[in-house]
Amino acid sequence: MNRIFRVLWNAATGTFVVTSETAKSRGKKSGRRKLAVSALISLSSIMVSADALANAGNDTGDGVTPTGTQTGGKGWIAIGTDATANTYTNVDGASAAMGYKASAMGKWSTAIGSYSQSTGDSSLALGVKSVSAGDRAIAMGASSSASGSYSMAMGVYANSSGAKSVALGYKSVASGATSSALGYQATASGDDSAAFGNGAKAIGTNSVALGSGSIAQEDNSVAVGNSTTQRQITYVAKGDINSTSTDAVTGAQIYSLSQSVADRLGGGASVNSDGTVNAPLYEVGTGIYNNVGSALSALNTSITNTEASVAGLAEDALLWDDSTSAFSASHTGNASKITNLTAGTLAADSTDAVNGSQLFDTNEKVDQNTADIATNTDSINQNTADITANTDSINQNTTDIAANTTSINQNTTDIAANTTNINSLSDS
Repeated sequence: MNRIFRVLWNAATGTFVVTSETAKSRGKKSGRRKLAVSALISLSSIMVSADALANAGNDTGDGVTPTGTQTGGKGWIAIGTDATANTYTNVDGASAAMGYKASAMGKWSTAIGSYSQSTGDSSLALGVKSVSAGDRAIAMGASSSASGSYSMAMGVYANSSGAKSVALGYKSVASGATSSALGYQATASGDDSAAFGNGAKAIGTNSVALGSGSIAQEDNSVAVGNSTTQRQITYVAKGDINSTSTDAVTGAQIYSLSQSVADRLGGGASVNSDGTVNAPLYEVGTGIYNNVGSALSALNTSITNTEASVAGLAEDALLWDDSTSAFSASHTGNASKITNLTAGTLAADSTDAVNGSQLFDTNEKVDQNTADIATNTDSINQNTADITANTDSINQNTTDIAANTTSINQNTTDIAANTTNINSLSDS
């Protein structure tokens, strides 16, 4: 048994108390001799808070250090060789140091365990070589350290140096303000960061590292792996997709988006099982292209060439002339022929264009008609001359006939006279 002190049940207070081996009892139960050291240790309060543990030793007794040292104040507890409990000057209140060379130097602080130190006000150091330097900090575990105010380090070599930080696990470190490190060698160095898992590191401000070996390097980032080891995040609900959404989206949503892109690309584009899009095939002129940019470039070249051809064709085409309300066959400002024109219909109501052969045939007929007309004209003129000559002959004949008629009449008269004469001669 420890020859320096022992722990007894105090029925009056309903708690365990620590007392010197040399202290003697006075009467039954409540009639014991006043203890040299009266330390109330509530087992339930050890795991609650630094304030509760520190205040547990704040009784108003004179205090006794069987092998420890009191430097001032009242209500202190120092148990163990070279244990030291210090209170703030001229004010009631106390600290508690329990264990070999344990030191409770902060106001209302508690140090339990060999070489444990609680230098922060209302702090708790529990475990061999544990140190709670921050005000209201808690260090629990061998060689644990809680130097940040309101911080907590739980685990062997756990270290919480950031204000209001939490380090939980063997060699866990929470150095960023209001950071949290949970797991073996988990480190949260960024302010407001959190590292969960074996060797997880949250370095960036407001970053989160989830899982063993995960590293969140950037500010405001979440990591579930590192540069060599990645993890999937599964069973994620579909996030909203809009211009202001910050939701995570699922693989199904990405696949649907890829399918939508493939549908709009056309050209046989499709979606692979990994969400990538199979390239489309576009045929432009004599070329085959499998991306929109190349196809559009080829199409643009084709259109440019077509425009140049059309511009050149305009010089060779039959164009409408608004100023004359007629088609013009002008070429480079000069009149030109229209060839290979089929024969148009020749009719009273025809509006067809006629070709040169049709006009040639007509011209031939016109020329023949002209020649015939000229011949007929000559014949007519000759006939006219002949008619004139005949008329003159007829007129002469008429005159001659008239003269002959006169001669005939004279001859008739003469004949009649002769006949009379003859008859006379006959009678005579």
